[in-house]
Amino acid sequence: MIIPPYLKLGDTIAIAAPARSISFEQLQAAKNWVENKGYNIYIHPALYAVENQMGGSDSHRAKVFNELLGMDNIQAIWCARGGYGSLRMVDRIDINLLIQHPKWIMGFSDITIIHNHILRNCAQAVLHSTMPIFMDQKVGEDYNSVGVAIDSMLTVITGQPYQFELSGHEIINEKDFEGTIVGGNLSVLASIVDSVSEMPFDNTILFIEDLDEYYYHIDRIMLMLKRSGRLNGLKALLVGSFTNMHDHTIPFGQDVKGIIRQHCSDYGYPIIFDIDAGHHLKNMAIPFGTHVSFQDGILTFATA
Repeated sequence: MIIPPYLKLGDTIAIAAPARSISFEQLQAAKNWVENKGYNIYIHPALYAVENQMGGSDSHRAKVFNELLGMDNIQAIWCARGGYGSLRMVDRIDINLLIQHPKWIMGFSDITIIHNHILRNCAQAVLHSTMPIFMDQKVGEDYNSVGVAIDSMLTVITGQPYQFELSGHEIINEKDFEGTIVGGNLSVLASIVDSVSEMPFDNTILFIEDLDEYYYHIDRIMLMLKRSGRLNGLKALLVGSFTNMHDHTIPFGQDVKGIIRQHCSDYGYPIIFDIDAGHHLKNMAIPFGTHVSFQDGILTFATA
């Protein structure tokens, strides 16, 4: 797996909008934060395009993304937000540009599609991370959590040592493990099954998270992955935040943890719940495609 070059102070992070549109105002908090950390932000002149919910047409979003991929003076591309739209433009991404100009691609949620497409088609590590839209929080939100999240992003892309302390977490089948970590948003992963964007799970450590779904929908996806054989070859399963889950008047009868326990416990590999990553403000960075090891309650990422 290729690790993109690590950033140095003064390097440039570009903002992209491959899914929902973003406004000038919504980017200012993230821009100021990153610049205060000693990095430059590049805003493409066509970034603020809008077509219905998305950041311009499918071809426009892909064109801007490809232009950013081809720029040698940009060391990372930070996706502004998720929503929906990456699936509509991902096949237009010129992977050869990334091969020629390796750089970190950062974001999560809908960006799961782009991450897995890159992992599958050019074997370059990518970064699940917070996004600029989460910096644009109003009064009453926890800015400290956002700060921890963006600091973890910078820790990874600058090549510093990076670990998670997980000794207090609920763990099924606890034992040491190591391997390559992959994954992302569960519903989005389901949308790319059997496509050229699907990254195989065999012999990997799988991370999953999701937002705003019904329990039966999570159950259906887990069963689909299980029945297709995609869950039986894992080295471990890391479960992030499943935020704002829903139930019907007649309860489904299981929450997300119960669903995962039922469908995955018998495989025998470790399952670790409540990983501090996903759709909340303290969304810790996870470098997909890198080597990770778990020992003595510590999850260590081999990015340094």
